[in-house]
Amino acid sequence: MHHGSWYVRYWDTVENEDGTLTRKNPAYRLASVKDYPKKSEVIPLKNRFMESLNRIGFTPEAGISFIDFVEKTFIPASEKRLSGAGAKCYRDTWRCHLSALTDGLRLRDVRPVHLQNMLNRVEEKHGTNLAHGTYKTMKVTLSAIFTEARNLGLYDGSNPTTGVRIPKGRKHGRKRLAYGLDEILKHLELFSQDQPLIVPQRLPRKRKTSLVRCRRTGIREDVHVPSISAKQVRAILGVAGFAGLRQGEIRGLWWDDDRNDVLSICRSVWRSTLKHTKTEEDVDEPGFVPIIEPLRLMLDAIKPERAAGFIFPNSLGGALDLDNLADRVIKPIFKANGMEWKGWHAYRRGLATNLKQLGVEDTTIQCILRHEDVSTTQRFYIKTAPQAAHEAMQKLAEKITGTPLVHQAMVQ
Repeated sequence: MHHGSWYVRYWDTVENEDGTLTRKNPAYRLASVKDYPKKSEVIPLKNRFMESLNRIGFTPEAGISFIDFVEKTFIPASEKRLSGAGAKCYRDTWRCHLSALTDGLRLRDVRPVHLQNMLNRVEEKHGTNLAHGTYKTMKVTLSAIFTEARNLGLYDGSNPTTGVRIPKGRKHGRKRLAYGLDEILKHLELFSQDQPLIVPQRLPRKRKTSLVRCRRTGIREDVHVPSISAKQVRAILGVAGFAGLRQGEIRGLWWDDDRNDVLSICRSVWRSTLKHTKTEEDVDEPGFVPIIEPLRLMLDAIKPERAAGFIFPNSLGGALDLDNLADRVIKPIFKANGMEWKGWHAYRRGLATNLKQLGVEDTTIQCILRHEDVSTTQRFYIKTAPQAAHEAMQKLAEKITGTPLVHQAMVQ
C-alpha cells in the first residue's frame, strides 16, 4: 500500500532503445484503499493481474510500449496486408491524433479507460472541428491495433476498444456532392472541340535518369511527348459520369477491358500501385458496367488503331494522374465558365442520383455501382435533388386538391 493505493511489484525484462535488455522491478496500481480497505479484498485483483502477465509471458516483446508496437509492428504489418489507401488511413490517424497521447503506456497495460481518455483529450482539443466519422476512424484504428496485438499473443483479454464511447463531433465531414445530368452534359460540351490541352516540356537531354527512361519507353529524348487532347478529357468525364467508375478504376482501365457493350472492371490504380478493385473483383469474375451509346462514341474517338495498354495513359505509358489533370486542365476551364468542381466522385454519385430520378430501382443502381450492400447506395450515393423534392410535393398537393380537408380550409 502506498499513497492510498494498492500496488503489486514484479520482475520484468525490458528492451532498451539500443537493443540491450534490462531487468526491472516495476509496480502496478491495482486499486485505491478507499474502494478496497482490506488486503484480503485486493488479493483477487493481484492474482488476476499476475495470471494475465503469466499468460502473455515475461519476454521483452511482452513489455513493449504502446507506441513502439504501433510504429514497429502494427503499421508495417498493415502496409503489407492492406491496400495503400487502407494502410495510409491507419498511419495518418495514428500519427495525427493518437500517437502523442500514449503517455508512456505499455501495450499489455492498456485498459478501456486509457483509450476513452485518449479520445476525450482529442475531443477537448478539436471538438466539433472534427467530424464524427473522424472520431469513429480513431476507434477503428485502435481496435485494429489490439486485434493485431492479440493475434501475436502480446495482449491478453478482450479488445479494450469494446464499449469505448465515440465523441459526437460534427455531424458531417466532407460534403458528398453529386453532379446532375444537366451539369455533366455542360461539362462534356466544354471539351467538344478537339484541341491540345497540355503540352509538356521537352524532356531533358543530359540527365541520366531521363536517358534511362527514354530507353525503357522507346521515346526519343529530343521530341515532345504526346499532349492531352480535349477528346481524351471528354472520354474520361464520360466514363466517370455515364459508367460511374471510381477514380482508381478509371485509371486502371485497359483497352482489353473494353468489350464493346460493357466495361470490365478488373483493377484499380492508387497513386502508382496497381491492385484489385475495391470489391475484390478479379480477372476471372470482374464487375461489368454497360456502355451506353454516347460513351461508346467517346471511347471510339480516342481508340488507337492497335489498342493496347491503359485507355488513359500518361506520357510514359502508365496510368494517367487524374488529380493532376483536374488541377491543370479541368478546374481552370470550369472556373472560367462559372462552373464548380466537386471532385471525381461527384460523377459517381451523380450517376446514382440521375438513375434514381429516372425511376430506376435502388437494387439496380446498386448493381451498376457494384456495391455489396444496397444501403450504401441509398445512404451515400443517391442524392435527392431540390427539384425532385419540389416535384414530389407538387404531386402531393395535386392529390389532395379538391378533398374535403382543402375545401374546409378555403371556407374558413
